[in-house]
Amino acid sequence: MEGSAHHRPVRPRLSTEERRRFVLRALAKPRTQAELRDALGMSNSGILHLLRHLERDGLARPAEKIGCTRIWEGKQTTRSQGR
Repeated sequence: MEGSAHHRPVRPRLSTEERRRFVLRALAKPRTQAELRDALGMSNSGILHLLRHLERDGLARPAEKIGCTRIWEGKQTTRSQGR
């Protein structure tokens, strides 16, 4: 249906685990919440819900907020050296 009011292109739905893995890979460098939302085709509340769950699990954290833009980054896991 051309000319409809859809804002996002239709994408195949990803499972919760696939979305989590995508966000964790993307957070190898700091990303805005909007970048992640658009990449996954999610709503504002949906991506915030996912990021808050990752924060609760200790996998991501909000790095800073500039105006209305939230920057998120992944927490690096500590690897033992020499093993």
